[in-house]
Amino acid sequence: MSAPLVSVCIPAYKRTDYLKRLLNSIKEQSFTNYEIILSDDSPDDSVWELVQSFNDRQIHYTRNNPAAGTPANWNRAIQKAKGKWIKLMHDDDWFASSDALKEFMEEAESNKYSFIFSASRYVHENGNTNIGSPGTEERKAMDEDHLYLLYDNIIGHPSTILHKKDEALMYNTAYKWLVDIDFYIRYLDKHRQFFYIPDPLVNIGTGSTQVSVDCYKNPYIEIPEYLDIISRLDSKLTDKNPYVFFCLWNLAKKFRIKEVNQLLPFYQGPVPETFKVIIAYQKAIPRIILKQTPWSKYFMHKAFIKFNQGLYK
Repeated sequence: MSAPLVSVCIPAYKRTDYLKRLLNSIKEQSFTNYEIILSDDSPDDSVWELVQSFNDRQIHYTRNNPAAGTPANWNRAIQKAKGKWIKLMHDDDWFASSDALKEFMEEAESNKYSFIFSASRYVHENGNTNIGSPGTEERKAMDEDHLYLLYDNIIGHPSTILHKKDEALMYNTAYKWLVDIDFYIRYLDKHRQFFYIPDPLVNIGTGSTQVSVDCYKNPYIEIPEYLDIISRLDSKLTDKNPYVFFCLWNLAKKFRIKEVNQLLPFYQGPVPETFKVIIAYQKAIPRIILKQTPWSKYFMHKAFIKFNQGLYK
């Protein structure tokens, strides 16, 4: 039997009601040349029993003992995939229509791009919805420099992407908050171009059970991850990169960093000189002004221009 064209990779953990919704949305797809790789971190048999109820040979189930954790469980599913293309789907997300996978795969097979992402529909557990769709200017900025993602993650959730399998590229298991952005940047470093589908092909479930809820505005997670990513990039590319500067500006603003030694409880690695400049610059701006987005952007761009002109030592 020939290998499937795409592997739908699902890292699962207990939430069988959500997972059943996702599996049903896959079975409804008009495109059928796929396999489902389900990597289960559950401490019980709930996911296994659900899989058994589907009685579907396209589902390949693996139980992790001990549990791999996030995002190692994502990697385990991808590593078992036999498809040319990888479609990671988190268990609380689902396809928005029966032709969603078909639309992804038509673009995958008709153009030269290895990385494709679509718009999405965010569906909160309280029933509220909104569309995640990056604008033309944002996509242009990302096309010119994918470090733009550090400043503005216009791709969004990993369930919105489709990419060719590259066994050398996996999600960084050291990260929790920036695991998606880090992967996108490294993948686009190697496979430069991307293709965007404006149709919202994936529904993203949002709510209190998401791992990211515990990460948002947590300085013990956000600060070390941002600084670690930037420290691993080529300094020749980042020293005067506007999006690295803007990323660090927002990081200092968010956590009210006024002195470099405030970082010590969260991060003990090398601090970029750019970040030191930003901290010193923001220290002179009253908080009541800095927290207002229009004023923050004004001072951010002003500070970057001065920094880029070498006016700071």
